[in-house]
Amino acid sequence: MIRMFIRIRNLMLNPAKEWKAIAAESDTRKTVYVRFVLPLLYLTAFAAIIGTWLDTSREVYSIAFVFRKIAILWTSLSSGLYFSAFVITEIMARLTGSKDHDRAFALMAYASGVACLVIAVVELFPFFSELLVLAFYSCYLYWRGIPRLIGIQGQKRMIYGLLSFIIAVLVYLLMFFFFGNVLNAIFM
Repeated sequence: MIRMFIRIRNLMLNPAKEWKAIAAESDTRKTVYVRFVLPLLYLTAFAAIIGTWLDTSREVYSIAFVFRKIAILWTSLSSGLYFSAFVITEIMARLTGSKDHDRAFALMAYASGVACLVIAVVELFPFFSELLVLAFYSCYLYWRGIPRLIGIQGQKRMIYGLLSFIIAVLVYLLMFFFFGNVLNAIFM
């Protein structure tokens, strides 16, 4: 968990240096998932539990409501990350002629770390929902990570960045919609 916070801090304060360090690593998707994504998911789930129970502005929530909320967050964020990384790998193959699933996954995971951290803070303190605008910093981090991790420069970087960003946002929204409806149907 400490390593995750250090990585997010370094990405926020000095993204060029941190992306260079990430590019020098040879971590697999599994390693990035276990060391970075999983602690973020645990943090988000914990924040959702505490935030729901501390929220005094609304009605008292049941345990089923809390578990449904956590399940939606967990499955949506995790599956959105995997599917987005897969899609951007396919775009990468069209632009560079090579596929590197591990690099694409690392780019998506590390760039979206700030957004997940913001989501965790808003889950913990729902009255700070305006803070969600800070999640857009992940877009900047993603843009900065493209040349280091994917190796796309110039005009291709613009095409890759726009296409992959639009697709990633759509995938995340579809995952929230799909899993939200499925899990609401199961728990209702």
